[in-house]
Order: sequence, then structure tokens, then C-alpha cells
Amino acid sequence: MSSEPAPELSLALEFLPPGRALDLACGSGRHARWLAARGWHVTAVDISFQSANHGEAIPGVRCVQADLELHQFIIEPNAWDLIMCWLYWQSDLLPDIAAGVRPGGIVALAGKTSGRFATSLAQFRGAFPDWKELTSGEGATRAFLIVRRAGEKAVD
Repeated sequence: MSSEPAPELSLALEFLPPGRALDLACGSGRHARWLAARGWHVTAVDISFQSANHGEAIPGVRCVQADLELHQFIIEPNAWDLIMCWLYWQSDLLPDIAAGVRPGGIVALAGKTSGRFATSLAQFRGAFPDWKELTSGEGATRAFLIVRRAGEKAVD
């Protein structure tokens, strides 16, 4: 498993000013670490954090152990400048992800295109029909979509 962020993600996000980021199903935390190193205030959510002190599972990142399938983590509405869910697919999260991003904010999604949790670029686009598409792609093994919500980013 690579410790570098997905190239599609880093190319789309590298010049964004930092803000509040939510990394859902963060896995090893490669994207959360990358964002935190660029000044983002990152909250990472995953079922697999093993540390008793979840706040230290990824240095510099607020870590929350939660099962997304059981809705153990609630996405705050209108609270995030970036929400990413990379290589995890759970369709009932999409409305909460859309509601959680502030005006001018970004959603970055990727999922596998085969197997039990298969998704597609069309499914991603269907959840964000009026958002500005920054980049997207679909291949034999995965699909991704990075979109911006209309409006101006608020200054904290």
C-alpha cells in the first residue's frame, strides 16, 4: 500500500488553501497525513483505529474510530471545506457528504468498479448533479469524481 496520496487527488487539491477536511474510511491515513502536512485541519474516520487514544492514531490528525455502515459518525452539515471518501463506497453517505460541505467546498470520491461494493462514475455524478466537476475518471478497476459546491468559500 502506497503512502503517497492518489495522484488524481493530489493534482486536484495541491493548490487549494487549507481548511477543515474530513477523510471518511481513511484506512492507513495517507490522504489525511498529506492534507495535514499542507496545513489542513483534518478529521479522519475509520473503523480500524486500534489505539485506545484515538486522537493519536495519525499524528497531527483528529482520528475517530467509527463504523460508517452503522452510522456511528455523523457528518456535520455545512461544516467542511473538503470531504473525501477514497476507495470506499456506501451510497447512503452521499446525501450527508453533500450537505456537509460548505459553499465553495470540495468533495472527492473514489470507488472500485467491480465486486461487492462496486460503484461507477455515473453513480457519483448522480449524487452531485449541479456541482462543478473538477476532474473525474473511470477505468477497469475504479472510478473517481472530484467536485466543487457552488458558492464562495467562507473564511473562518
